[in-house]
Amino acid sequence: MPDLDFLPPFGYSHGWRDIVNDVSFDVDERRPDAQRSVVWESTDTIALTLGQSIQVQAKASDPFRDAITPVAGTDIIYSGTGIPQTTISRRSGQSTVITIIAVGGTVTITRLQLRARAVPVARTVKVSAADSVSVQRHGQRSNPDDAPWAGQHDAAAIAQLLLAHYAQRRPTVQLRLVSSDHEHLLQILTRTISDMVTISHGELGLSADFHIESIEHTIARMPSEGEALTDCGPRVHYATFGCERTGLVVPQNPFTFDVAGAGFDDGVFDPAAADNPEHVFIFDHPVQGQFDFGRFGT
Repeated sequence: MPDLDFLPPFGYSHGWRDIVNDVSFDVDERRPDAQRSVVWESTDTIALTLGQSIQVQAKASDPFRDAITPVAGTDIIYSGTGIPQTTISRRSGQSTVITIIAVGGTVTITRLQLRARAVPVARTVKVSAADSVSVQRHGQRSNPDDAPWAGQHDAAAIAQLLLAHYAQRRPTVQLRLVSSDHEHLLQILTRTISDMVTISHGELGLSADFHIESIEHTIARMPSEGEALTDCGPRVHYATFGCERTGLVVPQNPFTFDVAGAGFDDGVFDPAAADNPEHVFIFDHPVQGQFDFGRFGT
């Protein structure tokens, strides 16, 4: 953070433990059944008086499509002088709410089911990617997380993003800013997650760009000399930033409309590191909203 001072403690990690150079996901591929079947059922007894209603949540083991409203006598086994009137909250997903109203008299339900086209797992595909250079240099370091809602191609894209970001170490730091003046307080209040800042530390020989990954605000009493901690003294607002060094290189020739040498086949789109709020394209902005001035970021 240029021209601003941070206070100790200053935490620094080389980033060795965060290296990921081998990524593997097991991706479930689902196919909807051609015919409807019972995707959920209950044998609980439900007793309703005239005009009484109840909501039952039907949660299936697999996602489903094209659910139909339960039909009295087929999906609802009941007795009594009345008739159960039903509606469902939605027809696709993994759960739906069945609303039942007793019409014309009392109703006692002994069986309730929901029919729909189930979407079970047809097969499981393993998606893998590795960075051989990083594996040779640092040993195999696998990603511990899953991608439960991703398809095959989405999982492959996630794997490539992880390798691009973590195949080489990314140092992380923790620093503390104290609201000692207006400039420091402004940084504490306006900085958000993913902002890019420049951090310099003379003793470590560090001067590089970092992305903010976590922010913790604290307001504490700072007693003056000779004052007890229990006395009501002035309060100081400080923030602890957790930051990770960026590994993206900002291109020297970003794509710009109507500029010779920076168009198609010449200019390149900026990566995430180039999302500088001072230059990114903003609609209705007097300068950054013009072609040749504002740049398209990510």
